[in-house]
Amino acid sequence: MSNTVTFKRYTVMIGNFGSGKTELSINLAIDAAKKGSTMLVDMDIINPYFKSSSKQQILEQAGVRVIKPDYANTMMDVPTLPAEIYAPFDTKPDRAVFDIGGDPVGASVLGLLQEHFAKCKDESEFLFVINPARPMQSTPEAILSLLREIEAKARIQVTGLICNGNLAQETDMDIIAQGEQMAEAVSRLTGIPIKCTAVKEDLAPSYEGNYPVLPVHLYMRPDWLNEIL
Repeated sequence: MSNTVTFKRYTVMIGNFGSGKTELSINLAIDAAKKGSTMLVDMDIINPYFKSSSKQQILEQAGVRVIKPDYANTMMDVPTLPAEIYAPFDTKPDRAVFDIGGDPVGASVLGLLQEHFAKCKDESEFLFVINPARPMQSTPEAILSLLREIEAKARIQVTGLICNGNLAQETDMDIIAQGEQMAEAVSRLTGIPIKCTAVKEDLAPSYEGNYPVLPVHLYMRPDWLNEIL
């Protein structure tokens, strides 16, 4: 198995709905908190149900400081981003993970931090999560179109790709390999390197591929989904 992947101080997770970016954001933050001060910044103002901050208790118990959008009430009025979103650049924790909305509109809020990321360019990375088992990621061209649109709206450039081919509990090594093949095709089209392959933690020891491995624990998957898939 390849060496474990390493990440920069500021890691921005980008990807469309169902790509797994939120699950990966939680895993990155909890793992980082074992080694030093860590923040998770939930900037997803689009999807109120599958959000990293929905696991705030688990994250805080692990030592992660959670920064999340504020909602006017429980009926989900228009959310606002708190001034705390700038805290990672003011306090400089050992790690800060940013979970960004899964479409170009959601990614546009990242533009608020453009100047801060520019000042911390060497410490920042923008990672696009690829899962071809989900909508809008079935071809390299479709993925590239979404990636470029998100880049334009967020006013950033993706610096790395994460292979996250999976079908939740049904994931096997063939599905993981298919995800890598799709990511490799996107990498060839763009020149963006593949950062790592995300592998469910029970499968990670069996991985024999070519990329660093990010073992993944499923925090976000509701128990009721296991009954239908």
